[in-house]
Amino acid sequence: MVWPFKRKYERVNLSVQAEMRCPAKSYPYRGHTVSVGEGGCYIEVLETLDPSTKVEVVLWLNGEKIIAAAEVASSDRHIGNGLKFVDMKRNDADKLRAFLKAAALASAPVQPSAVAPNTAAPVFEVTRFTPASL
Repeated sequence: MVWPFKRKYERVNLSVQAEMRCPAKSYPYRGHTVSVGEGGCYIEVLETLDPSTKVEVVLWLNGEKIIAAAEVASSDRHIGNGLKFVDMKRNDADKLRAFLKAAALASAPVQPSAVAPNTAAPVFEVTRFTPASL
């Protein structure tokens, strides 16, 4: 898919457990991400929220909880919400940045000559999504 605009932060296509918490609801919206970046993410959820809704987002990265204040940027009814991070503690931002860097490296194509024998596998699992061909 080609976007008509350039994002400030690149996104990595991967699936991690996620929650959105809206002050107007007494329960969290649980789902999985499709893409994650330092500036936001897209979460697949059946019950979506309207754009401009303020939410708290929880991402589970390797079993660690990362929390951010966010705003709903896009809504695809019964599919998911695009979120823009508006505030995150420095410690959580550093963990997210390190996770994304490792995930991007793990999903990058590897040159056959660059593979060392007995190379350890990454400690996290990355699910890659590819857009459907048109």
